[in-house]
Parts: sequence; C-alpha cells; structure tokens
Amino acid sequence: MTTQLIIIFTYAIMFLIIALIIFNHFNNRESVKSKSEDDLESNISGKKVLIDGEIDSQNMTLIRERLKHLNAELEYKMSKETNILITGKNADELVIEEAKTFGTKIYCEDTFFELDRAPQYTFSDNLKSSKTSEITI
Repeated sequence: MTTQLIIIFTYAIMFLIIALIIFNHFNNRESVKSKSEDDLESNISGKKVLIDGEIDSQNMTLIRERLKHLNAELEYKMSKETNILITGKNADELVIEEAKTFGTKIYCEDTFFELDRAPQYTFSDNLKSSKTSEITI
C-alpha cells in the first residue's frame, strides 16, 4: 500500500466513526425527557428533612411552606431516617459529617430554592449512567 492509500483509508475510518457518534447522539436524544413538577414533588414528598444553620427568617418561612406543600416531614435532629439536610450559614460540621455518613442529600438554602427552577431530567434504561447527582456544599 502506498502512503496516500493509508491516509485516505484512515480518513474514511475516522469519518465513519464520527458519523456513528453523531447518529447515536441524535438517536439517544429522544431517551432524555423532562420531568414534570409532579415527579419533583414525588421525590421530596413524605421525606424527612432537617434544617441546620442560620437561615434568614423570611427564607425559613419560605422553606417551611415549600416543605409543607410537598408533605415533607420536618425533623429537629439528624437520624438515619433523615433524607434531606438543608444548611444555612454556620451549619454544624458534625451534623454535615453525620448526614454524609447516612447518605443524606445535602443542600444549601440557595440550592434548595433552585430545585424547582432547575431542569429535572430522567434517562432511559439503555443509557450507561443513570445515577443522579447530589448537590453538596
């Protein structure tokens, strides 16, 4: 084989690989769909939530109202059953470490307010990674 044929063959293979990647990208796009607010509510509804740290009284009122709307149970101390920890300023480091040990999702107060505004996605089972990410401070 000449050098020119090897170069042409290499470019042809690269073109086919790129075309396959693009085809898979557009094909898998249909498997990503936006969740409705009902799905977000079902993820928080009935969960046990602990609020720790200094939170502005207006924000505390908004958080409590949102949790009440979502039928979440407000706790007053960390336990293995706590599902969500919302932290304010000067949150207790021991509580945060305990939450990490228990596998509790941890949100700062600003992030908690963004949950409704952030796009929520679910992936179909045929995608390799369907693990949801946690937001930590």
